[in-house]
Amino acid sequence: MTEKQKLIEMIKQTEQIQRYKAIEKVINDNQDLKDKINQLKTVQKQLVNAKEIQKEKAIIHFQEIYDSLLEEIEGYPLMSDYLALQGDINEMIQAIAEILEDGINNELNGK
Repeated sequence: MTEKQKLIEMIKQTEQIQRYKAIEKVINDNQDLKDKINQLKTVQKQLVNAKEIQKEKAIIHFQEIYDSLLEEIEGYPLMSDYLALQGDINEMIQAIAEILEDGINNELNGK
């Protein structure tokens, strides 16, 4: 097993990743929730497009729809845990990337 594979396996075995995967399975099994998440993604794209072309009325319209859908999604059981874990995992990955980058830079700079 390579060092890369070992690192990936260690990350996969963390409590946060295990809990995230379990919640993700529950979410993926809920068709209504999946539909709402897909709607949210569509509205998010429309909102970004409206902002790019500076259509104020469209921005307000899509923002209201986005906020409403997000509130509905966050109201589902486990979603707050899921979103919090997603943030925690992103932070963990960023920290690992920084550690690796610092280690590589130190090696290259002879420290």
